[in-house]
Amino acid sequence: MKLPKGNAMEQVLAMQCIADGITSFEQNYVFDSKRKFEIDLAVPDQRCGIEIQGGVWNSKTGAHGSPIKILRDMEKSNLLVLSGWRVLRYTPSQVNNGEAIEGLKALLIRKIL
Repeated sequence: MKLPKGNAMEQVLAMQCIADGITSFEQNYVFDSKRKFEIDLAVPDQRCGIEIQGGVWNSKTGAHGSPIKILRDMEKSNLLVLSGWRVLRYTPSQVNNGEAIEGLKALLIRKIL
């Protein structure tokens, strides 16, 4: 069994995957080695994953709220799409209430959006 890593919400999502039998996931998966862009949770063989957007609510760190970081996130999102990835984005509360894992399961079932 994989041991979940990352922040609390990344660990919760990983445990939800394990509980639902999704074992082919990778956490903090580097999808672009040149830019070192990562996906919080990825299923590489199906080129899909989830990003947890917790940093937008944290004004102290500004993890994803500053203009430079918003632009970087946009670049990352565009590169994902151009590389054939399907990525859903959820808040920590959506991870906690099960919406994120349900979205991932629906995405894994569908081969084409």
